[in-house]
Amino acid sequence: MDKEHILIVEDETSMAKQLKWGLADVYEVSVAGDARQAMEIIDARPPLVVLLDLGLPPDPDGATEGIRLLEKITGVPRPLKVIVITGNTHKDIAVKAISKGAYDYHQKPVNIGELKIVLKRACYLSRLEHHVTELEEAVTGKTPIEGMIATSKPMLELFDRARRVARTGYPVLIQGQSGTGKERLARAIHQMGDRSEKPLVIVDCGAIPENLLESELFGHEKGSFTGAHARQIGKLERAQHGTVVLDEIGELPLTLQVKLLRFLQEGTIERIGGKEPIRVDARVIAITNVDLTRAVKDGLFREDLYYRLNVVPLYVPALKERSEDIPVLAKHFLDTYSQEIGPKFRGFSSAAMDAITSYDWPGNVREMQNRIRRGVVMAEGDRIEPRDIDLETTGGEAKSLREIRDEAEATAISLALARNNYNITRAATDLDISRPTLHDLIKKHDITIQK
Repeated sequence: MDKEHILIVEDETSMAKQLKWGLADVYEVSVAGDARQAMEIIDARPPLVVLLDLGLPPDPDGATEGIRLLEKITGVPRPLKVIVITGNTHKDIAVKAISKGAYDYHQKPVNIGELKIVLKRACYLSRLEHHVTELEEAVTGKTPIEGMIATSKPMLELFDRARRVARTGYPVLIQGQSGTGKERLARAIHQMGDRSEKPLVIVDCGAIPENLLESELFGHEKGSFTGAHARQIGKLERAQHGTVVLDEIGELPLTLQVKLLRFLQEGTIERIGGKEPIRVDARVIAITNVDLTRAVKDGLFREDLYYRLNVVPLYVPALKERSEDIPVLAKHFLDTYSQEIGPKFRGFSSAAMDAITSYDWPGNVREMQNRIRRGVVMAEGDRIEPRDIDLETTGGEAKSLREIRDEAEATAISLALARNNYNITRAATDLDISRPTLHDLIKKHDITIQK
């Protein structure tokens, strides 16, 4: 198996050799001593990750050249991750680097073991973004099914089944969690079939009061009940030669399940108060987010109707069951909604994409759609951050190794200080570090020394 390609940009020869020696067992390592060499390598053969020393000449202390190169690297069309390495202890330099698109940062001297952990995650995300880019290029201007974006194996298999069933007039049962796109799939099946030029009628069985649902579905004759001042044509009849989509079919009362079953068996309906059966040619697509097999066992859904509807079952997987689609959908929604206020966004920050790919998405595609739409409105910079899509404090937030390490480091220092009554010398000995190093760390983490 070929090693993954990374690039080290470091002007100190000894440091570059040390890093290359420490990483060459896992990665194919290229080395550049300045910005020009780095861009030549990136243009010729883009790496997955760049390790960038911010202290490049001619301004090794101020990091001006390093920041300038960082901006060039993050601006290349092919996505890659940048981990900055700096000997500068000022936090504002690291914060500036992260704001310019760096994935993470490390202060010198570098711990190779820790760096390998961060590199592994960075390479994974970079590969993921490459995959998204390649798929977008392959399907530019097209989607696997009209109105639906997906590249994962379970969804592509679902699309294949949908295309096959679209050529028939059989009933279809679409099942899946809320927000997965079941109604979109139903619309696509109608559009791909021979009935696409005929009516598509959607009935939400869960939103219509039970006492009105029969009239909505089957229609009624004038005078058939109090308030029936005129004949009403039902939704099934309005879908003549077309398709009727029965959303939330599990909410259909048992009395109406009998009438629907008769329609599926005989192809006729009777309006309320009517005396003659009316022949209706309409395809039925049923949608549900409940387990109909359980509903049948519980006596809430007729078994014979279930089998009539379940001629061709289609299951739309939850978003967490098709993780490959998550970054593809996220980028699609960002591109779509950013056009509404102007294309100011360069994409998602590394932290945001990490949070997006780690989150469980209980509300599925609909939740992602709403979060990213909100993020486009709330974002202040040119990249979407975790806070913009409310993923900073959720269970799905993915902290970087740097954040985890800093939190642990700050906690260890605070405990050591407390144990030693805030005596710097004893606390430094307890932590097995020097007094100057402890002072630097106290300043870094903004720890208050109690008197």
